[in-house]
Amino acid sequence: MLLVLCSLDDTDSQWFARRATRAGRACVTVTAEHLSFARRHDHRIGPAGDVRTTIELADGVVLDGAALTGVLNRVREPPALAWSRAEPAERDYASAELFAYTLSWLAGLGCPVRNTPTPQCLAGPAPDPVLAWAAAHTAGLRCAPLRLGTGTPWPPGDAALAGARAAAAGPVRPRQVLCLDQEVLDRDVPPATATGVRRLTKLLGAETALLGLDFLVGGEDWWFAGLTAVPALRPGGDLLVNRLLHALETP
Repeated sequence: MLLVLCSLDDTDSQWFARRATRAGRACVTVTAEHLSFARRHDHRIGPAGDVRTTIELADGVVLDGAALTGVLNRVREPPALAWSRAEPAERDYASAELFAYTLSWLAGLGCPVRNTPTPQCLAGPAPDPVLAWAAAHTAGLRCAPLRLGTGTPWPPGDAALAGARAAAAGPVRPRQVLCLDQEVLDRDVPPATATGVRRLTKLLGAETALLGLDFLVGGEDWWFAGLTAVPALRPGGDLLVNRLLHALETP
């Protein structure tokens, strides 16, 4: 059974789940909000590091880690909605524990997961924006200078985008490039940019991940403007669905 794990407003994940079902796959969608009110969590880590997790949801659906064949993970926040009205100290403690629990659950599954959570982001590789910019520069992508000062909010999430806007000459258009397991799924991306995207995913240790690389495109120039572990899926169409299903079904 395929599991699509997402937030309640993630319509792209729901789109993929419908496409997977139409393709004949047994697929269930579970939101972080739904997971937050589960009846039971049974999470066991053995002496050899083996992990076994069983979750019984409020509607009676049981998620047995051993029965899952693949997971599309797009949850950015821990399933802590049930604690939203608790005292701040209890709420913060519960959120931290649920973050660690979700990370351990998904990282311990024996089936393919896209994306495996990281300590920085449950949805997968999402490095600090400055680190992402530095990696993109090293990978050979066209990167505008970053301008950071003492008054810059941290993390500077839009710094690469702002730099690209300032450096681009003439009109530009935003473009998000999908990259799955180091394969660029957009056919009209310039070869040099596609090579840079593949190098970037390797530098970030994201060789098995689904990422969206943001660019500002003006003429022949593709300016790096950031990346996300929760990209838009619909633009990928049939190619994305087929490639992602294959990745989730290949041990």
